[in-house]
Amino acid sequence: MFEKFRSAIIGISLIVIMVGIGAYLMVQMGSGDKLFGGKDGSLPPVEFSALDRAFGEASFLLCDEDMCPNAATDGPAPQFEVNAQTLRLAIVDYADNMPTINTFRFDPMNNQFDFTERLPGESLPSVVTVRIYDVNGYASKLAVYSRTPVGNTTARDHEERITRWLRMIEQRL
Repeated sequence: MFEKFRSAIIGISLIVIMVGIGAYLMVQMGSGDKLFGGKDGSLPPVEFSALDRAFGEASFLLCDEDMCPNAATDGPAPQFEVNAQTLRLAIVDYADNMPTINTFRFDPMNNQFDFTERLPGESLPSVVTVRIYDVNGYASKLAVYSRTPVGNTTARDHEERITRWLRMIEQRL
């Protein structure tokens, strides 16, 4: 009886080891994307003009109604009395100097940027998407959308995040 149990455990262990070696070799040969997914992620870019967000979602959105006609917003897009280029530099400066923030997607042609932020104590990062709209040569608006695609957060967590971001960006202007 003990001998059969021991033989079964050894057989199962060998199978698990062989599967592990096979997965390792598959990743090393470059076809690990099929097994584990690609490095680029599967987070599509946010289209503010087509964003469909309802109240009650664990997210936070500051956007004007003409910029986000289909979304339930938490407030209007904040306006800054600087041009779009100066605002963009302040945002990038803030993101580059924070160790908890990584640039996920950078689209300078559309003035839209995605950042991931993982604060201490959080198991998964949140995504903050910002889009800069030029009002005139001397003022610009910032649409901001914070959410956590995977994991549990609250709207209050995202509101605090955006409030902190706006405060720090304002200090850099």
